[in-house]
Amino acid sequence: MSFLSVLLFQRVYQTLNKVRSTPERFLNVSGTSCAVVEFITVIMSNFGDESDSEVDRIMMDRPPSSYGSMQSDDHEDELDEFEEPPLKLQATRVRLNRPDSPETVFTERTNTNQSSVYKDGLVLRTQTFMRAEESHALHSINREPSIVEPSELQSDIQTEAAMDEEPNYRDEENNERDAQEQRNESAAMEQEEATKEEEEEDFDEIVVSYAEPIDPPPPPREGDGLQFQHLHGSLTLQHVLRQMVGCLSQFHPAEISYFKRSLSTHCRFRKNYPSIADLHDPLDLVDKMIEVCGLGEALHLTIRAIHNVGKEDLSVYLRKTCRRAVLQHDLILAHERRYYSLYEGRCRPGRQRYISDVYVEPVTVIRGSREPINLENEVQRVPYTIEETQIRAADIFRPLPHEQKPIRTVMMTGVPASGLTVAVNKVIIDWLEKKTNQDFQLVFPLPAKELHLGKDEHQSFLEMLSCFFAEAEDIKFIEKPDCLSLFIIDALELCRHDLDFKNNKVISSARVKAPLDALLTSLIKGTLLPNARVWITSHVSAAHRIPPQLIDRYVELRGFTDEKKEEYFTKRTSETELGRKVYNHMKRSKALEIMCHHPLFSWMVAFIFERGFRDPEYGKHPPGITAFYSQFIVVQMNRAFEKYRGCSVEAQKWKEEDKTFIEMMGKMSYKMLLDGRDRFTVADLAAVNLTYEDLRDRDELTTEVKRRNENVQTWIFKFVHFTVQEYMAAMYAYVAFRKDGKNVIEPSKMSWLTGSNKDRPVIELYRPAVDRALASPNGHLDMFLRFLVGLVTPGTEDNLRGYLLNHYHPKAKGTEEVAKYINKKMRDGVHPDRRRNLELCLVELEEGKEER
Repeated sequence: MSFLSVLLFQRVYQTLNKVRSTPERFLNVSGTSCAVVEFITVIMSNFGDESDSEVDRIMMDRPPSSYGSMQSDDHEDELDEFEEPPLKLQATRVRLNRPDSPETVFTERTNTNQSSVYKDGLVLRTQTFMRAEESHALHSINREPSIVEPSELQSDIQTEAAMDEEPNYRDEENNERDAQEQRNESAAMEQEEATKEEEEEDFDEIVVSYAEPIDPPPPPREGDGLQFQHLHGSLTLQHVLRQMVGCLSQFHPAEISYFKRSLSTHCRFRKNYPSIADLHDPLDLVDKMIEVCGLGEALHLTIRAIHNVGKEDLSVYLRKTCRRAVLQHDLILAHERRYYSLYEGRCRPGRQRYISDVYVEPVTVIRGSREPINLENEVQRVPYTIEETQIRAADIFRPLPHEQKPIRTVMMTGVPASGLTVAVNKVIIDWLEKKTNQDFQLVFPLPAKELHLGKDEHQSFLEMLSCFFAEAEDIKFIEKPDCLSLFIIDALELCRHDLDFKNNKVISSARVKAPLDALLTSLIKGTLLPNARVWITSHVSAAHRIPPQLIDRYVELRGFTDEKKEEYFTKRTSETELGRKVYNHMKRSKALEIMCHHPLFSWMVAFIFERGFRDPEYGKHPPGITAFYSQFIVVQMNRAFEKYRGCSVEAQKWKEEDKTFIEMMGKMSYKMLLDGRDRFTVADLAAVNLTYEDLRDRDELTTEVKRRNENVQTWIFKFVHFTVQEYMAAMYAYVAFRKDGKNVIEPSKMSWLTGSNKDRPVIELYRPAVDRALASPNGHLDMFLRFLVGLVTPGTEDNLRGYLLNHYHPKAKGTEEVAKYINKKMRDGVHPDRRRNLELCLVELEEGKEER
């Protein structure tokens, strides 16, 4: 190689070193990508044709095995002093390209058989992009050599001093781009934090956008409840189906087969597995699952099967996107187990009935100024009338046509045995069966009797809710305005919390920890979950614990009308003819027909008559009423023990104070009957050595009818029906005669020889009773006499043994004389109404015989 060639390469290396140190100085503003090649060409043109040919020969004929390591064929040692280390450019986005060479290795960037080098020669590229045609035309190494004029050279190549004086537009662009990138990064971080907060706010729910229906739904019919809105988008079939299909679409065929095999372990697919065995399309598979199981259960099975396949992330995603549908399904399963069956009377194993088979909706009215007691009376001929606005139990949250404000809190009251709890159960069953109140996405029954069983320490409302419903753990979306929920506080009279609305702390978030009493008061006030609805059931006496300004509507259960009674007796039995027989037989007694407006009393009558008609001879005589009232008193007292004491054997035992309570209530009833009163106060209780607390803990026989103020001495009470008061008076007179030897009707005629009291004939009690009843001008003692006569029969007296009489108490003597005396009085000239009552007394004697 000639000396000029060596000198040429030395100048090239020097130039490349300058490029390596300050490459931007050799790049013009237009972003020419091959300025170095142009510069080399200009230098070579200054050395003449010989140098050009030499350079061309070296650069075109010798393959460059490595940059900066070209060797001479003749003199290997001449270039040692000119050898420099390989050129390494700094990170300035400058990329060197060279032609293919047999010695070029494959890079790690491409794991294919494609070379990592370019075919356009040695190129120095900048950040500025050009069209490929222009770049190839201007800077191709294979183009013909061109002569560069000095003026062109001066225009293209500037001195270092001039470039130092030139404004650095590159730095300004870099600074501006860095500032923009920082702003973008900060905006991205803020968006990420907002998204994270939103996810934390939604917690267990991923919100998926969906199209809202434009047209409003048709107005609901009467009895459909709140159904003024379209179904929430996350609960629709379209949304759930789309999410299920979307998750299953990510499965491989083998995973689909394993998914179907996992479904085969479920009871619904053990026999129906062939129906899904040949389905491979996710849409067909999901559609078949919904057809077999229903929407909620199909979603539950899909989440479980996806988890079994091993797709935990998909399982969690599907659960979160359909969180409300999953929770609603879990609540439905829990409500079915608890409210599907109904225990009539008291809870006894094996005696439960499906609620829809026996339930007949009682009359529900918006409460007015009238007392809740049914004033219908057989003797006084007071008809049963309803003066208030009637409403269906499912429609209690529906505003009336003239009401604009939504109904948030409803208080439902009623006398004992009117069916408050059963009405709640029926509304829940209708909701989960998709019949009524579908605007409610979630329904949470909170029995007041169980509220004290939760945690004692402070807890949030969500934590309290998860204590009663494990399915409802961490459901923060319940605070959203689009989540309409219903909370039912049943039997407020059993709530042990103070419900201090004046002093309790106001809670506005379901995640703030507070005492349970403060959570309940805030829920009722509306500061906690203001978009929810609250339904409270209570006896009238306990309803005053809630300030009236917090209640939007008071409703009241009034029991059965005549049409409802017939529907109940025919519906509760599978034999329609037997139901009609029971109903017609019940109507033969006006007293039973009146008292059957109580649903519990109707159950007792139906229970006894259905078994009585198994005997073909049954039903020839009109039914007696005394035995039903005796059973009614016992059942109601046992229900009170169960509510306030518990269900254990010890709790259900009658204590001496319970027996004393019944006797003293009978004594007070007898005094009220003689005075012509049907109301009593706390002062009347004190006159017979009873307190308000005694009455409150055994409130199944009485109800509060008026409260003027918070002074308990001004409160007024009544028995659930006037006939119950008359029976209690008769029972007191009979037990006092049989147990203690006292004749409360004629005390002066009673012998005080203790030994002969139990053996004394009962005619001594009944003779003055019949005379006084016949002497009554308005018949106010007619029902008292009928009950008194009915108690003397062996079949009826047995209902009192073990409670008010000892099990081995001697049987009554002289019952035949009682019948003779009544027949004798009937032959005398008496008032027709009194005569009719004596005939009914004989019916009581006949029905209460031991052999019947």
